[in-house]
Amino acid sequence: MPSYVNIGAFIGKESMIDTWATIGSCAQIGDRVHISGGVGIGGVLEPLQSYPVIIGNNAFIGSRCIIVEGVIVEDEAVLGANVVLTSSTKIIDVTNDKPLISKGLIPKRSVVIPGSYSKKFKSGTYYVPCALIIGKRKKSTDKKTSLNNVLRKYNISA
Repeated sequence: MPSYVNIGAFIGKESMIDTWATIGSCAQIGDRVHISGGVGIGGVLEPLQSYPVIIGNNAFIGSRCIIVEGVIVEDEAVLGANVVLTSSTKIIDVTNDKPLISKGLIPKRSVVIPGSYSKKFKSGTYYVPCALIIGKRKKSTDKKTSLNNVLRKYNISA
């Protein structure tokens, strides 16, 4: 089954690009990254953007995630299935007493899932998508992604 890597994209050593994943122009993917099936990593050519998406080393990007508009995912971060990140997507860290809100950067070793927050509009209150940081990567998380290490160790193509 196909995946697609566009012009100028960089894929680091021992990274895995799964079925139906698309890596956009000039995106930078670190070493030992797992890009799951159906993931879309935006490029700088469509539409024209100033900065490429950067995915750090040892990150895990879950199925059907979309990452565009120069978002940076730091080393060892884990994005659960269907997380959508744009430069304007709120990233809400819910691990403290008060939520910390940022945009455009997923910190090192963060575990992220899709979420929503309520926002008032003229016509009523609606729920807007966001990304929720629910914790830091643990040994149990590493076990869930360990199959990739076995494939790399024995040089098995998946």
